[in-house]
Amino acid sequence: MNYTYDIYINFQNSFFDFYEWNKNDKIIYIKKIPIFKVSSKTLHNLKNNKIIVDESFIKKIENKTKIVKDKQLKYCAIISDEKDIVGINFTKNGINRQKSSIRIEDQEKIINTTKKQKINTIKYKTIIKNKITFQTRLEKTNENILLKKINNIYKNNKNQIINYIYLECFGKKEKDINKATKKIKKEITKTNDNFYKIVNILKLIN
Repeated sequence: MNYTYDIYINFQNSFFDFYEWNKNDKIIYIKKIPIFKVSSKTLHNLKNNKIIVDESFIKKIENKTKIVKDKQLKYCAIISDEKDIVGINFTKNGINRQKSSIRIEDQEKIINTTKKQKINTIKYKTIIKNKITFQTRLEKTNENILLKKINNIYKNNKNQIINYIYLECFGKKEKDINKATKKIKKEITKTNDNFYKIVNILKLIN
């Protein structure tokens, strides 16, 4: 098994490029971590979709990642196709729970290591195929905040607010409050003109 040494990892539930790391993130110094060269297709799925890897792979990487004071991270690995890189924190059951980009300072040595490797075949199944977006981390955070606010408005039966937002966005009324809420939430995920209308309305309400 090949390893890479002395790098930094920032595991998040979604993949963010290293230049979007925040100072409040729990960035971990890694002394040693397994590294695997895979096909570009495998890397794409591991990075972008919710997948579950074969039990044999989990056993292979178990307790192989070393951090400070010789502590271990249970099921972690670096995956690369010689061009792109992702760090993954798996669950015991093999689900790619968290992901991390790699600092540009660490990328070159990882690429050089994978160039010396043969391609590994990692057996996996895709659980959820995620839609690839080009949102920044800030945009994704704002989206989650808005969705939470709309959910709270809906749960508290503030139908007049839902009706007002719907009317402003679509220029018509919707009697079914469930349909109206679902459509408003769908607009939030699009980051279009209606997204900013919703932002401004909620600011006024606050």
